[in-house]
Amino acid sequence: MHSRRYRWCARKWHGVVAVVVVLSGLLASTVDQAGGQALGRIANGTPEAIVVVTRDGTLGSWRSSGSSGARWRCGYYAVVAPQMSVLDPTPVVDWASGPVNPVRGEFYMLGCTDATGTRVHTRYVAFDPRDPFGGAGATARAVDEARRRLEIPEPIPLVNPPTSQLVGLPMWMWLEEPWERIWATASIGDAWARVDAWPETSLWEFEDGTRLWCDQGVAYDMWRQPWEQWSGCTHTFTRSSMWSSGGVEWVRVTVTWGVEWTSSELGGEPLGTVTRKTEFPVRVVEAQALVR
Repeated sequence: MHSRRYRWCARKWHGVVAVVVVLSGLLASTVDQAGGQALGRIANGTPEAIVVVTRDGTLGSWRSSGSSGARWRCGYYAVVAPQMSVLDPTPVVDWASGPVNPVRGEFYMLGCTDATGTRVHTRYVAFDPRDPFGGAGATARAVDEARRRLEIPEPIPLVNPPTSQLVGLPMWMWLEEPWERIWATASIGDAWARVDAWPETSLWEFEDGTRLWCDQGVAYDMWRQPWEQWSGCTHTFTRSSMWSSGGVEWVRVTVTWGVEWTSSELGGEPLGTVTRKTEFPVRVVEAQALVR
């Protein structure tokens, strides 16, 4: 439920309109049997697809920010007997009759199958209409909610000289916002998740075709002599912007962020990266020599 600054695709499924929700990699990921937290990364930003159906229709569905991946179809099934025998505590479930219309407070077996019809999740649970998923996909939903809450800022570029640039004079470039890890958290029932993001690189692109990779860059210190400071993130213009459109040269800055998640139960695969971009104009002039 914490966040820092650093910031239904309905389809037919056996006659039931299923809303697709996805967190790929969760089915293949491992549970921390010791009860501790598992570390992981979201796979390609794809969440798990879940729809909960009853005898009369759809009870609940959830869509995450992903686009495709493992899909679950879940339902509440009647429990014929609380256990098979004295030696076998497994509940006797009426799977053949299909999902029922659950009643608040009554116990059922929540069962979920994937797209191939393979049962991938079961849980003996009392029905609570506040959570129609019965805890299914709780970690996936918590991760997605934390991702939604994570606010990754737009880059704020700064340069020196701060006004017009001179042909032949290096322009210092850096980013104003803190170059550090940011995060957001969320919880669904007993499951919690935290999503972290951190800036990896900044790419500066110029109209002359120059592309320069940097980190945050080094801020120019006006109180120090030029020879007392150095930056690897500079660009030297070789022509005036007088004949460019609007009399300025446009500079594009793209910051690439890595993203990963930590949860109370599951880990996953790499998400890849997230980018934030901005553009700003620069006026470039030529210094005129005075001859007497």
